[in-house]
Amino acid sequence: GAAFIASLFACMFSQPGDMILTETYKTKGSTQPFSTVISNIYRRGGLSEFFRGTGARIVHVGMIITSQLMVYDLVKQMLGLPATGSH
Repeated sequence: GAAFIASLFACMFSQPGDMILTETYKTKGSTQPFSTVISNIYRRGGLSEFFRGTGARIVHVGMIITSQLMVYDLVKQMLGLPATGSH
């Protein structure tokens, strides 16, 4: 539960940065000032454009974190250690 909630916050706070990186890499061979990259994103859809794709990212990250924690707990149990949160 706590790991998934932490991943939700991480997705929300890092999504704008990823949008900026994506926009930067779209224009190969051309360097644009940071302010221009920000302006291009904002012009396309306002502030919400910086968070486009967040839902899909949350599902993706949520599945990764959940599977990692499941494997972690399975390995711990196979080694005779208590599962996380069970003690």
